[in-house]
Amino acid sequence: MKTEDLITLTATAAAAQIASRAISSEELTRACLSRIAVRDVEVKAFVHISPEYALKQARERDREQQEGRPTGLLHGVPVAIKDIFDTYDFPTENGWQAHRDRRPTTDAAAVARLRRAGAVILGKTVTTECAYYFPGPTRNPHDLTRTPGGSSSGSAAAVAANMVPLALGSQTNGSVIRPASFCGVIGGKPSHGLISRARVLSLSKNLDHVGVFARSIDDLVLAYDVLAGPDPDDIDTAKTALPSF
Repeated sequence: MKTEDLITLTATAAAAQIASRAISSEELTRACLSRIAVRDVEVKAFVHISPEYALKQARERDREQQEGRPTGLLHGVPVAIKDIFDTYDFPTENGWQAHRDRRPTTDAAAVARLRRAGAVILGKTVTTECAYYFPGPTRNPHDLTRTPGGSSSGSAAAVAANMVPLALGSQTNGSVIRPASFCGVIGGKPSHGLISRARVLSLSKNLDHVGVFARSIDDLVLAYDVLAGPDPDDIDTAKTALPSF
């Protein structure tokens, strides 16, 4: 499959293609990285990215599949993470100079669920300062003179610019649905208590939500099936088992 075809795959289609071995995680990840190298110079959606590390993860996903080991719903699919979610392998700076090179030792609960589902963590995306204050450098990929919306600006722009099929964001007051609308992608802000907010920068216990940026409703469903569920570290999460979305 050509690079231009790979970068436009939905997360659902990419997961199915990898599961059937029609494509490899490494092929898809390379295509995403090639797109980032071309577009992110002007869009500026990513704040932390390591091509070598992304490819290392992708090769591990491919090797797990070849060895017949269990695979998850997002096995081998690249995902980008808003830079207010703690990650043990990338800095988490919250878009704030005072947190420059802050290095958590554990993942946010949502990131940990993505890893368990086999996702490749491609990099961290730009957030407005502390997901609230001053905007970052990200531009709308459809018109570089315009804003991508905030606060999940980098995640929305990365999906819209075909740099990654799926990305995590957050919403306290419009920070998923606004940039999704501005950038022309699917944005999902789930019900309160559906997805754990543990080890995500907190603004409001009652209003904070983990959200998702995707290319289709099916992608949103797939992401919710991975991310939703109870977590003792977030007492607001539902305590009952959830059906498939």
